[in-house]
Parts: sequence; C-alpha cells; structure tokens
Amino acid sequence: MPVSQLTPESRERAVDFVLTHALPLDKAVFYHHLLDGDPDTVLDELTALQNDDGGFHGMEADFQDDASSVLCTLRALEIAEELGTPANDPLAARATDYLLASYVPEWLSWPLVPRHDNVAPHAPWWHWTDEFDEGWGYFADNPRPSVAAALHAFPGNVEADFLREITEVVVERAAEVDPAAVQKDALECYIRFATTPAVPDAAREAVLARLPEFVEATLVTDPEQWGGYGLQPLDAAGSPDSPLYAPFREHVDRHLDYVIEAQGEDGAWAPNWSWMGTFPEAWEQAEVAWKGVLTVKRLRQLAAFGRVA
Repeated sequence: MPVSQLTPESRERAVDFVLTHALPLDKAVFYHHLLDGDPDTVLDELTALQNDDGGFHGMEADFQDDASSVLCTLRALEIAEELGTPANDPLAARATDYLLASYVPEWLSWPLVPRHDNVAPHAPWWHWTDEFDEGWGYFADNPRPSVAAALHAFPGNVEADFLREITEVVVERAAEVDPAAVQKDALECYIRFATTPAVPDAAREAVLARLPEFVEATLVTDPEQWGGYGLQPLDAAGSPDSPLYAPFREHVDRHLDYVIEAQGEDGAWAPNWSWMGTFPEAWEQAEVAWKGVLTVKRLRQLAAFGRVA
C-alpha cells in the first residue's frame, strides 16, 4: 500500500511560508539542512543571539526575556552540535561557561529560566512565582539530562569529576524515576542524553534501555488526540535513525500520515498550544515564530522518512 507523501505543491507552500515568515535563525537552519546552505550562516545567526555572559536569548518564542536562559542556551548548543561545531569552538565554549555558572549545587541541576519579573512576554508556564522551581521538580528530568549531554559534547572548562558526577546522577535518576512522570519535554531530554555520541557508552546505554518504558507510559497513539499537546510519535522518534523508531514504527508511520494532512492552508504547521489569553499581541507574533520553527522541523522529518514526493 503506497504511503502518503507531501506533494511538490504542498512542499512549495511550506517553503514559501518559511522564507516569508520564519525568523532569521530558522531560515538559516532550513537553508543548511534542506538546501545545503552554508553552516556559517547558521552560526552567524546564533552569534547574534548570544549574550555577554555566554548564554543565549531569543531561541524560545514562549520566553521572550532578553536575559540568558538555560532553555535558550541548550537549543543553541543543540543546533551547534548538529552543525558539527568543534568542541572547542568559542561560541560553544562561552555557552558552556554560562551553563557552569548557572548550576545550582543543592539541586544537582539547572533552572530552565532565571528568576525574572514577568514583564517580558512569556507563556503562562514560564510565569515566575516563589514555587516555580519546586513546581518543575527542581529540574531533575528537564533539563538536567540535556545539560549533561551538552557538557559532554562541548566540555570546554568542565572539570572531569563534575561531569562524571552529573552523568552518574542522570543515570541513577533514569533508573529510578516512574515512567509516567517523564512527560514530553523531559523525555526529549533523556533522548538527547542517550543519543549524544560524546556521552560515555555505558551511560548512554543505561538510559537508552529505559526509553521504551518512558514512551509506553505517555505516548499519545489516538490520532483523534494528535491535535492536542502531549507526547506524539514523532516527538519520540523524529528520524528513521532514532533508536525508538523500530519499537514504535507503526505509530510513527501513522503520525507521518497525520502530519501531512495537518499542514495549514498557509503552508505551515501550527503549534498545538497557546498562551491562553496572556500577552495577546505578543502571542500573535510568537505563534508565527513557532510556525516557522515547526514547519522547518516537519519538512526535515518528512524528508528524513522519505515522505516528500
């Protein structure tokens, strides 16, 4: 039975949306990964978003504070890693220094966003209160595994003993955590840890062994619910090279069919969340920015799975 394909006309509409509406960084990522564009252009756009402290801002449309955040810095380093950026690259080294400076010893982890005054536009889940850090479980599952992976990929000035300790904490947490407690964003952190080549093999394999359990506990498999927020098949296995593709192939293949059908009339794929009425004018702009991010992501996924005609 023939599989669904994104038609040339639909691809053209998606490309037109990206080139017309996406932010400069996302356009550069699109050109590089789908049109063999110059990776230095991506690095130039990243550099423009790096603050004096080495951290990044402007990488997350739902959090628009100009201050650096671990949230934005991790996305920047993930992009840099995809580009094959050398471990000693100055941009990455400064970002690593920012992560080290942001570490909270009593948590053995990192806050996703810094304490802030709630003035800059942001989604409700980034609204700061005195209970914010506790509400995020002191960031044991998100972002700690992603930070550990980034520190292995770009070790910079990271002390070996510290990196070994944090790696052990991630592995121990993965072994003991209730799979049902590992939601979408946290799972993506564990996936990054388990698929980052620079992470020691034993640590990667230990976490990788638990990933199917994490997915089984929270995966949304009903197509009727794929229009809502939650762990969807392509969140778990975004390419055929993913170690989670084989065990969840049936769901991933059906999700690819769904994604092709879910493309908007404007050519974009839209976020399945909103700011629920807060900062309404800023949300209108953030929604367009997210469409750019998600459309590049979907085009890359569909191309990777051979779903573009």
